[in-house]
Amino acid sequence: MNLTTILYAVLGIVGILAIISLLVVWFCMHAAKKVLHPVSKRKPLDAWPDQFGIAYENVTFKTEDKVQLKGWFIPAEEESNKTIILMHGWGMNRSDIFKNTHFLHDLGFNLFYFDFRALGESGGKTSSIGYLELKDIQAAIRFLKETRPQFCEKIGLYGLSMGGMVALCETARNPEISCVVAEASYYSFRRVVSRWAWVHHHIPYFPLLPIILHYIRKNLGVNPERYSPKYNIPKIAPRPVFLIHGRYDNLVPAAQAKLLYKKAGDPKEIWLVPGAKHNKCAEVGGFEYKQKLADFYRKYL
Repeated sequence: MNLTTILYAVLGIVGILAIISLLVVWFCMHAAKKVLHPVSKRKPLDAWPDQFGIAYENVTFKTEDKVQLKGWFIPAEEESNKTIILMHGWGMNRSDIFKNTHFLHDLGFNLFYFDFRALGESGGKTSSIGYLELKDIQAAIRFLKETRPQFCEKIGLYGLSMGGMVALCETARNPEISCVVAEASYYSFRRVVSRWAWVHHHIPYFPLLPIILHYIRKNLGVNPERYSPKYNIPKIAPRPVFLIHGRYDNLVPAAQAKLLYKKAGDPKEIWLVPGAKHNKCAEVGGFEYKQKLADFYRKYL
């Protein structure tokens, strides 16, 4: 084999590697965009309060970055100064969590549901699985305090999955929050994206996920990992935290809930629902689920 043949062979290998590298980069950029712009995840509402005989108000408000959000304010039967703000998960909308939580209205609490940006009926095209959604909950609280101050002298938060992350982080930041329930919340942004990629698309962590996470950071202009619950939950005490998690959660393993519980200060509670997978605690927990939620908010709100 002469030198020219070897040179051509090397150049051929280099060319193939260059093409593979470009394909990997393209794939990772596309994957990052799919996470941040979940067009296929936006779905219509399929339940409304009046279907359950509950009076409500349609509300619209804007975030500090001018995204219009839509929601429902449900006043208690008798005037109350206690309001629970309830937040759904990624790929969901307010009607998904309303079905399993509207019973709290019967306990004398005002309820406030809204759709996160890029989901449900709210505006916006970018969903960040937590970081940008913090702007949404802050806008919701500001809206309540400006328009219905007499109803929200005491505020409790409830969040499911991504909503749980937002609930924990906002409670850590905002001393006006009295207590928080986080269901199926993830431990860290990096872990949940990695797990989601593997569970839904069988994408291995190495070498693809570090590149995908890089493009997510680049598109957001911030590192969302810094806003992970593991860094925020220790800041909540002495306000109460209740963690609910499916023992067989396939997306966010129950071990992550245990880690969050260890990091939380007192008072704190944790309930690992036997047999429940991701976002299925209410369905599996049934009456016990409602009883535990009711007891927590009655005690601390």
